[in-house]
Amino acid sequence: MAIPFTDKEMKKAWGGNLSASQISPRTNAHRLLLFYAVECGLKAVLMARQETRRTNLCKDIKECGHNINKLLSLLGAGGSLRLPPEIFIQEIFDTRNNKEERKLNPGQINELWRYGGKVIAIVNKDGKIKANDEDIENKLLEISKWIAGELERL
Repeated sequence: MAIPFTDKEMKKAWGGNLSASQISPRTNAHRLLLFYAVECGLKAVLMARQETRRTNLCKDIKECGHNINKLLSLLGAGGSLRLPPEIFIQEIFDTRNNKEERKLNPGQINELWRYGGKVIAIVNKDGKIKANDEDIENKLLEISKWIAGELERL
């Protein structure tokens, strides 16, 4: 069972993680904080819109987990803010030395950066294209700007 947090704690977590993610040089550690800032910020917006004061009283939060795109959809903010539906990371080799492709969804980005992976490609409307960690990071920064505007209005 998840630990319940208040709406004020979620807003504070958004700001704190966002601030901490602004370090240089850019690393997976700061990107992970940025990911969590966006997740907390979107959940804070959702809670404010639903007039919910605690995370455990907002069933949508549990259903979305870490999936940024699901949270954006619930908030009616998908479109250009959405993260790629599939993200490819460095290949690894199996026990027979064959290349093994690895892909993840937007709800697994935290694992990618927590364990030191690197983005090599994404899937968008044009198909699979070359990409990198900075592409995902820039999209998360766009979402952060949207969150700031939403929290200011609520």
